[in-house]
Amino acid sequence: MHGLTIILFFAASGMTTPLFPLYQASWGVSAFLISVIFAAYVGALLLSLLFLGALSNHFGRRAVIVAALMVQCVAMVMFLVADSGHWLVAARLVQGFATGIATTAVAAALLDVDQKTGALINSLAPMVGMAVGALGAGALVQFAPLPMRLVYAIAIGISLIQLVRTLVSAETFPDRRSNGWSLRPRIEIPRGLRSTFVRILPLNVAVWGLGALFLSLLPGLFHEMASTPSMAWLSGAAVGVMTLAGAAAVLLLRNRSAADARRWAGLTIIAGTALVLAGTVLHSPILILLGSLPTGIGFGGGFLGVLRSLVTQARAEERAGLVSAFYIASYLPNALLAMAAGYAAQHLGFLPAAQFFAIFIIAMAAWSLGIKLGDNNR
Repeated sequence: MHGLTIILFFAASGMTTPLFPLYQASWGVSAFLISVIFAAYVGALLLSLLFLGALSNHFGRRAVIVAALMVQCVAMVMFLVADSGHWLVAARLVQGFATGIATTAVAAALLDVDQKTGALINSLAPMVGMAVGALGAGALVQFAPLPMRLVYAIAIGISLIQLVRTLVSAETFPDRRSNGWSLRPRIEIPRGLRSTFVRILPLNVAVWGLGALFLSLLPGLFHEMASTPSMAWLSGAAVGVMTLAGAAAVLLLRNRSAADARRWAGLTIIAGTALVLAGTVLHSPILILLGSLPTGIGFGGGFLGVLRSLVTQARAEERAGLVSAFYIASYLPNALLAMAAGYAAQHLGFLPAAQFFAIFIIAMAAWSLGIKLGDNNR
């Protein structure tokens, strides 16, 4: 049940990607405002992780997940009634806040039940969720009525179902902390994991940089490269291929060591991003779609390898805070890079922005290949 909830949150985060060209055409949303819409979600998510990441340690996993689902419903209603880019920014802020609250609570609940399976589901859920959101929204945009509204109405309905299911579920962390909770920002990285946390950053930046590239830049890039309405389908398909390949990589690498997963991730990110880069140079959407496959393998393998390197060494009471710190280290560069890419796209065009972005991702993945963590058997 909790696995479906986290899939829902990530699906909601990816469903706006195929809609960006429609927002550009209907409301005159600029390239830079698209990056602001993307970064607003990430910024709100970061703030909620920073201030509320350990909330479920004090109030229980179930109560926090229920609260997050309620806030998610509010965000979906805001999308449903939106009529301008500023509405989209506001809705993404609320959505990011909800996702930040949910992410650590659901991740910790899954790890409470089963550490190994929980780590696997936590690695699969973002990829599966973003694939479902991007492909589903792309299909609705292409073939269904009310393309800018229907997807949000469906998301509201599913969120309400999961809210009811969570209310009647059992609490997975009954031994809550008795000391008081405050809004003081706190990033909880256990002392013994701080060196590992720093050394996984280059790969983590490359992995989440791919997320920004595919979710923020690709819709506008396809819009520049193609003059037909299929652009919505192309951007959704690219995100879907990338994230589904990531989910497949998690399954294939789940019994390999964290070091093996990170190594495969670095190599496939380099190969796939190079294909995407070639597609931008040759103005070939097909090459970009082909590049989505190996980049997706790197996305999933990198996420699994980095997460496993951290959470398998943490105690139960450390998990929510550690997952919060992990997502802060993931989404912060994600937001900053997206803003920089949006600014570049606004002034130089989507093609040069995507090319610079791809080169940066390749460099970070190459750097990660030279880093050893001593976890070959874990």
